[in-house]
Amino acid sequence: MKRLLAILLITAGCAGSSSFTINVTGSGPFSGSIMVIRDGKSEQRSVDGTAPCSYNETGPLLSVSFQKKQTSGTLGVDISKDGQSVASQSTSAEYGVVTAATQ
Repeated sequence: MKRLLAILLITAGCAGSSSFTINVTGSGPFSGSIMVIRDGKSEQRSVDGTAPCSYNETGPLLSVSFQKKQTSGTLGVDISKDGQSVASQSTSAEYGVVTAATQ
């Protein structure tokens, strides 16, 4: 796993940047993290919000993970790269987690 991450970091450092829109869908509160590679370095930040909402990021590689803060409802994530949907996931599980990554 460490080798794979190192390869992704090296590859991402050589790739061009893309514009990402992270759309969090569903309803209700969530928390999670957004990780972006910029200039060969990983930048991660924690987020708390209420779906639906969106975030904009720029970089060659993006990874997100969000968790529902309630037992009911749904939570989803859709990542668009340069206007095209490239990764998505949703859950209706109690305190469910959604993850998505793209480059």
